[in-house]
Amino acid sequence: MNFTPEFYMSIVINLVAIGIFIGVYKTTIHFMQQQIVDLKEEMKRYNNVLERLIKCEQSEKAIWHRLDKQDDL
Repeated sequence: MNFTPEFYMSIVINLVAIGIFIGVYKTTIHFMQQQIVDLKEEMKRYNNVLERLIKCEQSEKAIWHRLDKQDDL
């Protein structure tokens, strides 16, 4: 069985194409994982701000309630 140089060249080209495909796939997966981590961090910051806002609103309600009591006296 004789293999021609074109046969070997096509195998090399196919292997290079598969390698490029795998590299792009891995890079895309890594990029998506990093984006997910970034979104999780943003959500934690947002939730922290939301909790602080709720505490401020509760404090504000208590202050208005006290002021209303003073006005009634």
